Amino acid sequence: MYRTVAVLAAIGVALAGCAGIGDESTTCHDFTGMTQDTRSATIANLLKARNGRNASTSDVMTRVAATLEFCGKDANRDKTVGDLR
Repeated sequence: MYRTVAVLAAIGVALAGCAGIGDESTTCHDFTGMTQDTRSATIANLLKARNGRNASTSDVMTRVAATLEFCGKDANRDKTVGDLR
């Protein structure tokens, strides 16, 4: 039973990676090219990795907006979304 759960969890993680969901190493260029849902998922992953827990929806949306502003500057196109602290 536990093995089945572990396999299903591994498949879920693999599929999430295939869906283009990023993490803190995602470049601004890639981030701005994502859909809104994928941007939100990327920021949710980043915040969870930093805080060790799931972030609230409002925290994610605020961070997405701040990251889009940060990434909108030409000088930041090659920086990562993790560079915004």
